[in-house]
Amino acid sequence: MVNAADKLLDGNGAVCHFHSKLMQKEPQTGGAWEWHQDYGYWYKNEFLFPDQMISIMVAITDASKANGCLQVLPGSHKMGRVEHGFSGEQVGASMRYVELALKEMDLVYVEINAGDALLFHPNLLHRSEANLSDKPRWSLISVYNRSSNIPYNERSSSSTMPLQPVPDEALMKWVADHIDDGANFLQKDNDAALK
Repeated sequence: MVNAADKLLDGNGAVCHFHSKLMQKEPQTGGAWEWHQDYGYWYKNEFLFPDQMISIMVAITDASKANGCLQVLPGSHKMGRVEHGFSGEQVGASMRYVELALKEMDLVYVEINAGDALLFHPNLLHRSEANLSDKPRWSLISVYNRSSNIPYNERSSSSTMPLQPVPDEALMKWVADHIDDGANFLQKDNDAALK
């Protein structure tokens, strides 16, 4: 993922990790997200150059319309940052601009399989519906930044410390201690398998 981010961010080797998060939309309960741009939030961290940032979403479970997959407006990142404000209990993009974008751009449902990845610009407009299916939708989203893109309002220095990737085969050589082969990480009560 680091090497892919580096190539898409012009390949100078100074890719840093801003943050990662696990998104869990449980069956029948996983909530919806309003239209937004990730940079709509990160702008407040005072990153000046969104073109020096990228998000990579890896599907942990299959994502479909039924379980609330991501919806995107391809090309909307070219609009630049859209003003964000409260939309109900969430902070989302200005609905006036979203409505205009929907007139000009195709709405795409990102239906992907577990293990697939989506790489996207921080100004891409995206949203998702609630998970009303009987299957979970989990994903891991990691955000990368160029070391030269200094956030002037961010306490963590990770977003400006270049990463040192290890070879892919290092994952196969690692030994996992204290994890039973029968561990099911999609099951909430998994304490016995982790002893």
